[in-house]
Amino acid sequence: MSVRTFTSACAASVPALCLLGLTPSAERPERLPPETGFEVTIREGTNMAAALSPDGSTLAIDALGRIWTLPAAGGEATALTDPFGDARQPTWSPDGSRIAFQAYWGGDYDIWVVGADGQGLTRLTNGPFDDREPHWSPDGGRVAFSSDRGGTYDVWEVTVADRGVRRLTTDSDNEYAPAFGPDGRIAYVTDGDEAGLWVRSGSGAERVVAFGDVEGFGPSWSPDGARIAYSTQTYGASSLYVVPASGGEGTGARISEADEDVFPFRASWRADGRLVYTADGKIRTRPSLGGAASDVAFAATVTVERPSYRKALRGFDASGPAPVRGIVSPAVSPDGTRVAFTALGDLWLMPIGGEPQRLTDDPWVELDAAWSPDGRSLAFATDRAGAVDVWVHDVGTGRASRLTRDGGSAPSWSPDGREIAYLGGEGREAGLRVVSVQTGASVTVRSGLFRPGRPSWSPDGTRIAASALYPYSTRYREGVNKALLMRVPRPAAEDNDADPDDPWASAPQVDERWLDFLPHGSVGTRSSDGPVWSPDGDWLAYVSNGVLWVIPVTHDGDPVGPPRRLNNESTAYLSWTGDSRSIVYLSTDGLRRVWLESGAIADIPVPATWSRTVPEGRTVIHAGALFDGVSDELARDVDVVVEGNRIVRVGPHDAGLHRGRVVDASDGVLSPGLVEMHTHGGLGEGEATGRQWLSYGVTTIRRVSADPYDMTEAKESIESGRRVGPRVFGTGSSMDGSRIYYSGGASMGAIAQVELEMRRAAALGYDLVKTYVRLPDAVQRRVIEDAHALGMSVTSHELYPGVAYGADGVEHVRGTSRRGYSTKVTELNRSYQDVVELLARSGMAITPTVGLYGGFGLLAGDDPTLLEDERLEAFGGSTARGRRSGDPEVVRRMVSDMGSLGRRVVEQGGAVVVGTDFGPAGLSLVSEMEVLVRYGGMAPVDVMRATTSVPAEVMGYGDDLGTVRPGMLADLVVFGGDPLDDISAARDVRWVVANGRVYAAAELLERPGAE
Repeated sequence: MSVRTFTSACAASVPALCLLGLTPSAERPERLPPETGFEVTIREGTNMAAALSPDGSTLAIDALGRIWTLPAAGGEATALTDPFGDARQPTWSPDGSRIAFQAYWGGDYDIWVVGADGQGLTRLTNGPFDDREPHWSPDGGRVAFSSDRGGTYDVWEVTVADRGVRRLTTDSDNEYAPAFGPDGRIAYVTDGDEAGLWVRSGSGAERVVAFGDVEGFGPSWSPDGARIAYSTQTYGASSLYVVPASGGEGTGARISEADEDVFPFRASWRADGRLVYTADGKIRTRPSLGGAASDVAFAATVTVERPSYRKALRGFDASGPAPVRGIVSPAVSPDGTRVAFTALGDLWLMPIGGEPQRLTDDPWVELDAAWSPDGRSLAFATDRAGAVDVWVHDVGTGRASRLTRDGGSAPSWSPDGREIAYLGGEGREAGLRVVSVQTGASVTVRSGLFRPGRPSWSPDGTRIAASALYPYSTRYREGVNKALLMRVPRPAAEDNDADPDDPWASAPQVDERWLDFLPHGSVGTRSSDGPVWSPDGDWLAYVSNGVLWVIPVTHDGDPVGPPRRLNNESTAYLSWTGDSRSIVYLSTDGLRRVWLESGAIADIPVPATWSRTVPEGRTVIHAGALFDGVSDELARDVDVVVEGNRIVRVGPHDAGLHRGRVVDASDGVLSPGLVEMHTHGGLGEGEATGRQWLSYGVTTIRRVSADPYDMTEAKESIESGRRVGPRVFGTGSSMDGSRIYYSGGASMGAIAQVELEMRRAAALGYDLVKTYVRLPDAVQRRVIEDAHALGMSVTSHELYPGVAYGADGVEHVRGTSRRGYSTKVTELNRSYQDVVELLARSGMAITPTVGLYGGFGLLAGDDPTLLEDERLEAFGGSTARGRRSGDPEVVRRMVSDMGSLGRRVVEQGGAVVVGTDFGPAGLSLVSEMEVLVRYGGMAPVDVMRATTSVPAEVMGYGDDLGTVRPGMLADLVVFGGDPLDDISAARDVRWVVANGRVYAAAELLERPGAE
């Protein structure tokens, strides 16, 4: 550890560093200011495909999602397509005049064709399905492709002349990556029970080689039809093989090197027997019988524009009352006169037209209010007993009783008021459950659903509808949200000797069916926005494309007419009045009510306000050493003086300053509070999560996808002092395309929805906007422009072309991709020059989240003390997902390769910030910091900057957060050791100061009110 002593010779122009005697080190790589407009020439491509023309003279590549051509010997590439198509996997027509490829211009993958000269761009397939991996027939009249048109991926072909399509395979497993042989046979890959490389002739299919438990890709035939090349990928290995087309045992001959990073695309055969393929970021050729490889140099140049904009920044000091916007899960009473909702940390009841009154006034979380049919009781979820469970509140007496003890949220009363459906349970019993209000006995209606929406009962109480994920195939996880109708199991017959304590014992098996009244569109977001059955059973209400719809249905849920749109504004949290004549919902920034008959819409004012509060008085922290968030070295023996929530002095220790509250940290290292730049969660995690973040020194979190009203409630509750927790920056739902995966995601079926989402973003004061993986690139550009106009930054999973028109950040080195493979990192966790240079030159911040992809488990395996932490015992939470599995050395190599991207970006002057996405709050962040140092090779000081000053700059708050100097917010942490010397010292938190409020580490482990 290097520690500087104070000096009296200071420059008055830099008072914070002057008082400490610090200056930035000349040896430290400075972050480059982002360029506003420049060109980037890529000479390496991450997961780039290449195809050789039939005459061997020209290569087509798909670098950065564009189709390019270049001489086969190498050279400058010429772009044939624009940046917005995510054009991939080119294949040449037999005469060399055209190139077919898959592209995403329409919001799903279609097969397109363009002339070798860039002219004549034509779409061959269309529709709501994904068509991928094209390959020309020998006669040039057809193109084979894989598609999920049939409910699984199958091999199809399209006739070029008339664009007619025909299905070629029909198995229940996925068949994909077809390739015509010279005699018209088709090789393709399949997964499932009979995974392998198959060849289809006119009479059927013949398996050539089995891959076992590895995944196969990109078969291609030799010119004589005797051999087939293909690639395989498994964790830690990627290989190129050649196998006889006649079949045989085994996988064939591996011709790639042991550590070669072979990309999962079709190779091309040259006339001299060499294969052209992509690997290690290069276009490469290698003899098909094995032997030395050579690389083909290329250069592809793109223009990057980084338009500047003024960020809209929040205030952090005490302020007057502001309207409450964080209204969560409102529910109208059956008689239509009252609304219950969550806001400012409590449950409220408000007469419509009157003043809201608190039903609860405590530190716990309450959410998901639901009225009993008689209007006398409210079911809700709360963590007041420790875990989040369903409770019932008697509106008349004010008494509340606990109903579930296995976890529970999103309660919904049966029409007769005797049962409540909810989301909860543990282990295999987790899922949609029903509990008896009288006895507390419960039964699982359906498990195995991925985060379904709030349940809604049929009018006769025999069935439950919920929004659930309906994937298009098992090959990719995305799908749409459909209404799933499930029959509720009834208690066993008396002659079955039913257990009186478990009336559902031996209940019949549940049956279910999907309600498909919105083909290829999402019904609800798997939150509280439908489907919601009207009490009379005649309607289902739901949100689709962001707005409110109703559809007339039978009492069995079958549509009897077309859907009706009831509004044209962002809509969430639907609840019917008991007469089934109106619906109360959350609009862009407040409560509204719509009547079915007239279509009239009325505001429901919520006259509630909140005020930002800060502590009063003076606090002095005497620190043995200080990391100021920027400097390479620590300063020794420092006093930091705080008035209210701001730092007013940073300087040498002076006992005369020690007035007010004094924190003796003379044996510790003071640092800016840590910033977690990628997390999710919300009210459903319970009150303890806020204390858990602080207990690890995390004083700021950025929630990059969240329920927008839940996120707003967190800001208002924490900033008003109603709940303990870190400072929250956040957004609403991720803006995604027509297909989605996660619950709460905004499925954008039309570009007009962008305007609706931006209105809500402005009304609720989002700090950023997140775009997700299925959003078309042209729509992403619209989102970026609109968000920047509102002063909001934009982050995404995608790098290019977002980086080229101003996206501010990219999440995860790996992360989900619509392609099935990442363009930021390969299957071997390696990123090449294209990724590094685009990040470093643009200033676009990357949040690596290496712990999510094996780093956490590797660290826990190498250092078991990571999990020997009293905070884990105090707060609970599973670390099972992060446990190490597989060969430790392979895991170590994979984690190191992924983690090295952060080091390389920092070395070239780019911006890296630290976040985690998943894992125990706080522990996941400090372990990510350690992973980046221990395995990724980042310097501890760079990781500390990436968790303090750099994220503050990235968010636009460098004048308020991330450093320790006068005028900054008092968000601080005291470590027991020096994290610049040993990054694991960040685990050892002694004191935390959050917005000027001081907490000893032990205080944060105690539940409020505990004796």
